[in-house]
Amino acid sequence: MKKDATRRIAYLSVFLFLTLVPLGMAGYKLYVLNYPLAGLVPAVSYHVDLSMQMDGHGEDISTTTYLPRSDARQIISDEQNSSGLFAMAIQSEGENRIAAWKAENVRGQHSIIYSFQVQAGHVRYRIPERLEIPRSYPAEFAEHLAATEGIQVNDPLIEQELRRIIPERNPTLLSALTRIHRRLQDNFRNKDFSGYTDAVTALKLGEASCNGKSRLFAALVRKLNIPARLVGGLILKQGTKRVTHQWVEVYVNGHWVPFDTINDRFAEIPSNFLTLYYGDLVLFKHTANVNFQYFYKMLRRLVPRREAMEALSSSHLNIFNVYKIFERVGISQNLLKIILMLPLGALVTVIFRNVIGVETFGTFLPALIAAAARETGLLWGVAAFTFIILLSSGVRKALDWMQLLHSPKMAVMLTSVVITMLTMTILSVQFGLFELAHVTLFPIAILAITAERFALIETEQGFRAAVKILLVTIMVVSACYAVMDSLFLQSMVLAFPEILLVVIALNLWLGKWMGMRMLEFVRFRRLIFEAPK
Repeated sequence: MKKDATRRIAYLSVFLFLTLVPLGMAGYKLYVLNYPLAGLVPAVSYHVDLSMQMDGHGEDISTTTYLPRSDARQIISDEQNSSGLFAMAIQSEGENRIAAWKAENVRGQHSIIYSFQVQAGHVRYRIPERLEIPRSYPAEFAEHLAATEGIQVNDPLIEQELRRIIPERNPTLLSALTRIHRRLQDNFRNKDFSGYTDAVTALKLGEASCNGKSRLFAALVRKLNIPARLVGGLILKQGTKRVTHQWVEVYVNGHWVPFDTINDRFAEIPSNFLTLYYGDLVLFKHTANVNFQYFYKMLRRLVPRREAMEALSSSHLNIFNVYKIFERVGISQNLLKIILMLPLGALVTVIFRNVIGVETFGTFLPALIAAAARETGLLWGVAAFTFIILLSSGVRKALDWMQLLHSPKMAVMLTSVVITMLTMTILSVQFGLFELAHVTLFPIAILAITAERFALIETEQGFRAAVKILLVTIMVVSACYAVMDSLFLQSMVLAFPEILLVVIALNLWLGKWMGMRMLEFVRFRRLIFEAPK
């Protein structure tokens, strides 16, 4: 009895220490060091890969395009170029950044990949109601008022359409822009067309894609003596696309104000609009007859807000300050976040096994697979995990038929897992499934052991029982992934690493769990609620 009492006191003391000390440290950071708790809510970021492919036949090849640049609304970072034998050069031309790749005597198919990170904001402008249209502008605005080949400001049809929209002679600037925007948005159909459409053609057809509507908008606005310019860019969205976008910016009261009559954006630009260049320009130029192809691959991510990272970096109690130490030994910030989130994934697995009462392959396999799936994405991660387990278990059954000893059999299974993962990586790159290419991050030895256990359960309990445990494991992997991939939780653990002590305390509490598991409660609910006779 005395031993039990001592053990109980020690348990409570450790539990209270692991709970109260982290709470005290977190309170000190919040109320004394003024940690920006609101800034820990993650921001949306996109990783963008521009992939260009071309076939050479012994000639010199060159290609140029426009790259985004940082400004008050969008921040571009982590730019990387992978171009093989192509030499790259970047130059500025006005407000645009032009990238050029060149190579001599090119034969065969070659690829260029340019990658960068984007973090942009949503901006909305308010135009004063009584603001009048200025009569004159400085000389630098002349090009934004002039007629061009695609923006036929002086064409009679443009003037006729403008008078139909705005019959009066002196409208306010807000009234004019509103009526032109509504006319193009409501009365001109959106046409999914990738070719070139000038302003007059768009007017005659009564429909146009983004470039035709933008040129027509610019022509009508310039006719009213309001400077306007085209903007080329990209609508950021998870996935792969070849379609770019154009919209218009109008100079209003000292600001370039955006308008988009395809997506009904009046004096605003969303956070998923990436500006690539300004002007009525062609995005890509390249040597003729080289079978040029391109696409943008975008991956949406949540990242800690810059203001929070800057504020936290000055604190000696924050783990942001030890990044440099880890970087010296090759541990990146991303890997550090995975390491810090593993205890939370393990806690989720414990809850499913000890409280809910499910059976999974391996005690902490779900947390490890969830950590590896952060690079592949949950869908591809689960698909790769399932395929590897089923294929490897098939290999294991074949080895059983050959009656091999256990150690050589496990070595063969380990090798088969490696070969499968490498094959999946090669095929995924060939077919452009770059998320799946990260399957090589999966824990190889654990996958081999899991495949062996799947085959054992199939032999002893049947295929249905093995598949049932596999599906439950996938469910727990999904739950671990949701927790470990939460940027809010990642930001909280990075700012308050003492939270990991609370995780230990919760595991201690779960280690004393003597209550009925949820699945047992469901299974025996009739006996529990049955009235005594």
